[in-house]
Amino acid sequence: MGSSCASMTMASNLDAAAKEIKTQLATLETNILKADQEIREHVAKANIDTMAHQRALNAMKKKKLFEEQRKQLIGAQFNIDSLVFQTDQAKVTLSAVKALQAGTQQLKADQLRMDPCKVEELCDEAAMLGDEMRAIGDSLSANYAIGEWNDEAAEALDREYLRFDQHYASLKAAAAGDCISTSHSRLAGSLAAGRALGSPEMPAAAGLSRNRVLAGVH
Repeated sequence: MGSSCASMTMASNLDAAAKEIKTQLATLETNILKADQEIREHVAKANIDTMAHQRALNAMKKKKLFEEQRKQLIGAQFNIDSLVFQTDQAKVTLSAVKALQAGTQQLKADQLRMDPCKVEELCDEAAMLGDEMRAIGDSLSANYAIGEWNDEAAEALDREYLRFDQHYASLKAAAAGDCISTSHSRLAGSLAAGRALGSPEMPAAAGLSRNRVLAGVH
């Protein structure tokens, strides 16, 4: 509490000194301008006033004095500004240090509430639960519809497919033979009818019909 009051007092003193220096600098600037104007007036009257030269020298001396004072005040102002800047930096640094101290104490308190052995046990338990969940997922995704699959069952299924293909091929060949026999019977009947009628165009028509039937079969 005492340090805070002291820092506030120091800051107020620095602010007051800075304001006073700025006011004094403004006054010196005005005096320097007046002295310069006075020098110009006396130099202009040197031909008609015998004391003008002396008055001009006095005005130059005053101007020189004002300039020296201004130079000193500018130096003092720089020192005060530097001190103000350093004071502000010290405040920032102090705030940072306090924040670090509070954070460190809080971290220590939180760490005391955490047991490393307990944390390790929690990690092991989480890993075990993960393994169990993966095993459950694998069990749910397994296919139980056809039982356990092995090479013997696969070979039996392949043989069954082969027998089915052979049976289907024999049925297809038998159906094709029946179709050809029916066509030949129809062709023979047409030729017999042609001979009975004695028409010379019938054999040619019958031959054309036979060719179409054979083409359709193939």
